[in-house]
Amino acid sequence: MTKKRKKISIPFSLFKDAENLAKKKNLDSVEKYIVQILDEKIAQEKDQDDKFSKEDEEKVKKRLKALGYMD
Repeated sequence: MTKKRKKISIPFSLFKDAENLAKKKNLDSVEKYIVQILDEKIAQEKDQDDKFSKEDEEKVKKRLKALGYMD
């Protein structure tokens, strides 16, 4: 089963940079390199979205203290 694909356009200079990096990493195509980079970046972003900010954490602690769950 093949995955559906969608074409995108990127600036030529960015493509050339990606092409050079793909060659350095012994990847057989720029597309594979770009997909790998996007997978990694999207996973990082998703992971960050799941975390509390320091501000959110402090709000939760204050609320728990007010409710008597923390000293």
